[in-house]
Amino acid sequence: MGRLAACVAGASGVNISPMDASKDSGHQLWFTRRDGRVSGPHPGRLVSRYLLLGRLDIEDQISTDGEHWKCIAEHPHLVPEELLDTHSPEGRLRLLQARLREDERLRERRAQMPEGEDEVPLEARASQDRRRPEPAEILSFRQQRAELLERPARDRPPRPWVVWGVGGVLGVLLLAGLWVASSGRAPPPPPPDCLAPAAPGVNWSYCRMVGIDLRGADLSGAVLSNADLLAGRLEQVRLVGADLSYADLRQTRLTDSDLSEARLTGAILVEARLIRARLTGADLSYADLRGADLSGADLSGANLGRAVWVDGRICAAGSVGTCLEP
Repeated sequence: MGRLAACVAGASGVNISPMDASKDSGHQLWFTRRDGRVSGPHPGRLVSRYLLLGRLDIEDQISTDGEHWKCIAEHPHLVPEELLDTHSPEGRLRLLQARLREDERLRERRAQMPEGEDEVPLEARASQDRRRPEPAEILSFRQQRAELLERPARDRPPRPWVVWGVGGVLGVLLLAGLWVASSGRAPPPPPPDCLAPAAPGVNWSYCRMVGIDLRGADLSGAVLSNADLLAGRLEQVRLVGADLSYADLRQTRLTDSDLSEARLTGAILVEARLIRARLTGADLSYADLRGADLSGADLSGANLGRAVWVDGRICAAGSVGTCLEP
């Protein structure tokens, strides 16, 4: 309660807009401010993840429009439950376990989700490490795990349950394969592979591909959610049915590209070039199109609900094909 009271006191005198007071719909994007540095916008689940990993603190500030700010602690739906009780030994243990789980889950893609990307010069991004120092408990866990994996197999304690476990897993996989074959459903998509060549259906989610040149490529059905394609060359690219939700497409060139039925929910398209782009049936809800060039673009049937239009207006919910006044 002391941290929350200090947070509220620190935010006193700030005028809160009606947008800040509205209930989060689950698709709200948030700007964050830490030590005077603004980043975002981010989806709510990413803000919660940053809180859990310690990249943000509940005393840091948050805003939906970058002008009116509140402390994160005043938005309890964004605060992971593991942060609610850190004063007891049990609470600290739960928090450490949650951070370890999140760290293991994201260790392959941490570099693809940088914090504060808006303020970092393009030429400095390849060499800058934005990760915060990790707690000593996590570093100790990593060291012990590495030492265990490096031990020869003959030196490891015998584990008779391994054979049964492997057999059980293989049996489950076999049954799952038979079920998929019998039901006629397509197998699940492959895991993300940032080194995979451009091809239909490729999974590049969370991959960092700043300035990539993909001109003329066929990426139909590709998964590019949360990918960083800042200033990319994507002219005449086929992205029919592709998933580009929450992707960073700032200053990306998409001239004459086909994005029919593509999912661009929450995508950042600030100053993107979409000249003559085909966006029929695309989902651009909550996308940020400020300063984008849509000359000759086909938006027939495109969902523009709550998108930020090229002139900064917020499109009304239910806007289809054109940005309606709220």
